[in-house]
Amino acid sequence: MTIFNVNSKLRQQGLLAGIIAAAFATTTPVLADIAVEQQSVSIAPESDSKRVYVTDPGHFQMTSQVFTIDGKTSKLLGMVDAGKLPHVLVGDKGKFLAVVNTWYDRIARGNRDDYIEVFDTRTHDVTADIDIPEGRFLTGVFPHMATLSVDDKHLLFQQFSPVPAVGLVDLENNKFVKMIDTPDCYHLFPAPDQNVYMHCRDGSLLQISYDADGNSKQQHSKVFHAEDEYLSNMPYYSDVTNHLVWPDYEGQIFQAELTASGAKFKKPFEVFTEEEKAQNWRPGGWQLITVHDKTNELYLLADQRAEWTHKSPSRYVFVVDANTGKRLRRIELKHDVDSIAVSQDDQPYLFALSAGDKTMYTFDAKTGKQLSEIGNLGRYPHILTLPQDSE
Repeated sequence: MTIFNVNSKLRQQGLLAGIIAAAFATTTPVLADIAVEQQSVSIAPESDSKRVYVTDPGHFQMTSQVFTIDGKTSKLLGMVDAGKLPHVLVGDKGKFLAVVNTWYDRIARGNRDDYIEVFDTRTHDVTADIDIPEGRFLTGVFPHMATLSVDDKHLLFQQFSPVPAVGLVDLENNKFVKMIDTPDCYHLFPAPDQNVYMHCRDGSLLQISYDADGNSKQQHSKVFHAEDEYLSNMPYYSDVTNHLVWPDYEGQIFQAELTASGAKFKKPFEVFTEEEKAQNWRPGGWQLITVHDKTNELYLLADQRAEWTHKSPSRYVFVVDANTGKRLRRIELKHDVDSIAVSQDDQPYLFALSAGDKTMYTFDAKTGKQLSEIGNLGRYPHILTLPQDSE
């Protein structure tokens, strides 16, 4: 037990107070001499082809972050908060950002609320808040589980439970329209004239033609891959060229052009030689494929790896002519990278995101030279979103 001398303690406190008061009197400047910091909120420049949105959903955390980055300089421009496993979509030449969200009124439990927030990409202000039915597919964030229509007038999202369906949202009038019943098919790829395609379990594509009220006509394409040709969960799709590029676990590339009149498939090709396959070269990562639309150069994230490790990061990018399948070059990233995306301009940059490093690395897509990096991007960032139609 500790016994204090109260009188001594009071004398000590009084002495200390006197010393502090004297010091304050001799060192404190006149208030008028203190520079007052002025705070302001900046407006981001207009979006361009190198604007990058990095989504950090964490490891299935209840809240997420979306980082807005100037890809030319690797400078952070702003941030948007989101809910659980959000889908981030960029529309109107990069002028707006739509985030499809889920939230619970007790954070991790309670009543569920699904909704869409639309943001101005310069101010990051919310311009629309649209309620949708609770039921959007909550899984590891696969970007193609939600999409904008080709003309940006609609947003579509996938429902898994209680029954398979696609939700239709009117972005011109900021309202939910209808759940469109579908077979058990996955992913959403928009095509012209209010069409959207899904990938089905039998290896076909389902074409859904819909009107403004959500009425639809549906038909299947031919089966374009065999049951044992396992496709990655993360294909590349351009809603500008309507070009679908889909790798399987071993590096075979399937391609199709998705039109209002149907899907037009191309002959598959192999990225790796037989010698490379014997050395266990395989694709791997989260967003593991991207395409520069104008040149049709295909970028595939890959490494020497064991079978069934296709979700693990890679250290190399194989660049291939998607027209011919000819190997053009190989880029050594020198980082464990989960996701890649290429800018759609005449001097493209290759953006490489490492969830483990919490860092986005930027490369010259032609030379493979690393140009810059930006770190401290949340907890586990692994989704890249770029405008496809900006200059």
